[in-house]
Amino acid sequence: MMGHGTHVASTAAGVEVKDVSYYGLAAGTAKGGSPGSRLAIYQVFSSQNGSQGSTVLAAFDDAIADGVDVLSLSFGSSSFLEQEFINDPIALGAFHAVQNGITVVCSAGNDGPNPGSVVNSAPWILTVAATTIDRVFESDVVLGNNKVIKGTGINFASIQNSPVYPIIYAKSAKKSGVDENATRNCEPNSMDQEIIKGKIVVCDNEDSLYPQRNKQDEVKKLGGIGVILIDDELRGVAFNFGTFPMTVISSKDGAKVLSYINSTKNPVATILPTTARTNYKPAPTIAYFSSRGPSTIPKNILKPDIAAPGVNILAAWIGNDTVQTLKGKDPPLYNVLSGTSMACPHVSGIAAAVKSRNPTWSPSVIRSAIMTTAAQTNNMKAPITTEKGTAATPYDFGAGEVSTTGPLQPGLVYETTAIDYLNFLCYHGYNIATIKIMANTIPDGFTCPEESSIDLISNINYPSIAISNFDEKAGRRVNRTLTNVAGKAKMEDAKTVYNISIDAPAGLDVQVVPDKLHFSKIDEKSSYQVSFSAANPLKKDVFGSITWSNGRYKVRSTFALSSKSGSVALDKK
Repeated sequence: MMGHGTHVASTAAGVEVKDVSYYGLAAGTAKGGSPGSRLAIYQVFSSQNGSQGSTVLAAFDDAIADGVDVLSLSFGSSSFLEQEFINDPIALGAFHAVQNGITVVCSAGNDGPNPGSVVNSAPWILTVAATTIDRVFESDVVLGNNKVIKGTGINFASIQNSPVYPIIYAKSAKKSGVDENATRNCEPNSMDQEIIKGKIVVCDNEDSLYPQRNKQDEVKKLGGIGVILIDDELRGVAFNFGTFPMTVISSKDGAKVLSYINSTKNPVATILPTTARTNYKPAPTIAYFSSRGPSTIPKNILKPDIAAPGVNILAAWIGNDTVQTLKGKDPPLYNVLSGTSMACPHVSGIAAAVKSRNPTWSPSVIRSAIMTTAAQTNNMKAPITTEKGTAATPYDFGAGEVSTTGPLQPGLVYETTAIDYLNFLCYHGYNIATIKIMANTIPDGFTCPEESSIDLISNINYPSIAISNFDEKAGRRVNRTLTNVAGKAKMEDAKTVYNISIDAPAGLDVQVVPDKLHFSKIDEKSSYQVSFSAANPLKKDVFGSITWSNGRYKVRSTFALSSKSGSVALDKK
């Protein structure tokens, strides 16, 4: 999409600009995550050729040569086309970048809510899921009985606010010989123009291959004056319908609209132009499109790592775009977009701010600071939920919703070393010859451990813990090492004691030894071991966390376990 790069770049590092909006919507002051940072932008897509792997790798090489501190990649492969690391230009380029001290932040993908759809899952990449914010764009429906139905969408409709327009369920306009499912979904060539003309049309969006834009175009072509789309997932994201009256409502509210249509001989309604509503609750929630774990390439790494705002994000836009321009208006300088592409630069900006405050920190230390200080509750002080209202899990949000301030002073960090990454490649199944192809440099004398199984990936010093094919009878132990960085913010914090707290689901026994970690100086390291066991087979994947606290800092490590007997089989070949 033209303008995509401008939008994500301004989200990461745009300077403060007052009085901005998208044609009056979301009005206020815009500022990127790290407005003091300098931007270097590397073009890897073209309208003629798309993106080539060689172009991606060349951009990584250029960025390394330029000495950048953070790389933000708001793109990736489809989950159905995810490749092994040795063939994946993003994973390869990111590995070289991290070897050169560059933090690499990538979007998790937009193939949600399918399980196992997360991409950019290499452990040296910081992988970002998308969540909603506490601002929504409402375009409500007013029925002839004066009931108001809440809808979502961006439209600048100029029809009357009073319910004076005939409203019809698309199924009632079925062409002869056309499948009823096609008609109720407002698919092309399925509706009778004479019945649709001059009416607001209610469309389903169930088991349909056609996106909402096609439904809008079809109704408009047939002379309809508006569309009410019923879709629980799309209800959470405000799509831009321009000046055409269109909105998206929930299935629960859809039933109310259809009930009204069937209750009167001459049903009427209207669709109101969009208004922005702030302080919306609950927020954040997981965006329906955000790709989900568990990761399959690789196993035993919990992905995504973190979640960040990625729905209805206002950011800078190119000034010569005609597609997003309203009739009779100048091209917009700001635009509203949604996607994990929008979530990624939020985290990139925070990573840049952390690097600015702590210039000697490695990419893995910065990632740890971001992950271990994340939040798992919403603005109602309740657990974060999915788009369906069910409790979200680390497969949805990783460590949780990113904090803008917590990563600046995390207290303790998990540093994943170069040897950890090399061992990971061994455990993943690569031999030393393949690893030498992937890595710019490896330490003299490095060889793969004699015991190199995929299960050992759980033991690299990662901020979260993932164990696949958990054997309840045998149990499992993993080790972690924490480094004290608190004293770098305040010298008296260097000497401290951290106590453990464990949040584990019923049926899973989690023990941590030792249960206290003592630190007396900056950069001091202390290790612990976590033992997982269960008396009975786990019937499903389970989640929990281990939190170290000294009263000032809380350092949380999230875990996910899948049982041989209870987990969903997800394998990509």
